[in-house]
Amino acid sequence: MDIYATLVINNIEEGVNMKRKTLCLAIALLVYVTGVSDYSTTTASAATTQTGTNKHIVTSAKTKVTPKRAKQLTSLIPAGWHILEDTDRKPIKAEGDLNKDGIKDIATIIEKNKKGDEAPPRDLLIAFGNKDKTLTLSIIAKNVVLKADEGGVWGDPFDSLVIDRGSVVLSDYGGSNWRWYNKYRFRYQNKDWYLIGLTTGTYFTGNATMENADENDYNLLTGDYIQRRTDDKGKVKVTKENRGKRKLVKLSKFDLNKF
Repeated sequence: MDIYATLVINNIEEGVNMKRKTLCLAIALLVYVTGVSDYSTTTASAATTQTGTNKHIVTSAKTKVTPKRAKQLTSLIPAGWHILEDTDRKPIKAEGDLNKDGIKDIATIIEKNKKGDEAPPRDLLIAFGNKDKTLTLSIIAKNVVLKADEGGVWGDPFDSLVIDRGSVVLSDYGGSNWRWYNKYRFRYQNKDWYLIGLTTGTYFTGNATMENADENDYNLLTGDYIQRRTDDKGKVKVTKENRGKRKLVKLSKFDLNKF
C-alpha cells in the first residue's frame, strides 16, 4: 500500500475532524510536488505595523515599482502593505544567513492594510543582505501565511517565524478544544526556495498537550517520516520509516488555500 492510501485510511479511522484537516494537509503537501514559477513583486513601497485595533504606521518614500534592492527593509514592501507586529508591537522578522555568504539576511511577514471587515492576506517576504549593508529582495511568497481569522476560536493563528540552521521556519497554531499546529521549513538551494520539512499535529486540550500530541513529521529532503500517536490511556507510540525522496515543492508554488 502506498503512502497516500495509508495516510487516508489512518485519517478515516481516527474520525476526528480536526485531525482529518491536518492529515489531509500533509497528504496534499506530499502530492503537490510540481510546478515552476518565479516570484513577482508588486507596486510601490510603504510599511504599516498593526496588531488588533492598535496601529503604528511607518511609511517609506513611495515609488512606482517596488525596488529589488534598497537600504531599508521598509523600501522593499509593496504599497498598501505593512510589517506584521507581535503582541508586544514589535515587527515580526527573523535574521540569519540564508544563502551561505556569511551576511545576515531577513525574513518577515507582511500584511495588506485592512479595508472592511475581512481579514487581509499575509505574505512571507525574504531579503538577502549585501556587503554594502543594502538588502536585495529574494521573494514575496503569497498564500503561505494564514490570515488573522483562520485560527478558529483560538484567534490569530500566527505562531512564529525563525531562521534555524539556514532555513526559514514558519509556524501556525489554532483550534478550540481540539488544537492543531503546523510548522513549515523552507530553504534556499539551487537558486530557489523549497519546502524541505513539514510537521503537523493535533491534540485535545482535555487530556493532552503539544508535547504528546498526535504528530506527523516529514523530512522532504531524505524521505524520513516520523509518526507519533497517543492512545486514550496516554501511551505514546512512535513509528519511523523512510518513504523515499520526492521532488520538492517550490515556495513560489506553495499555496495553503488549495489544501
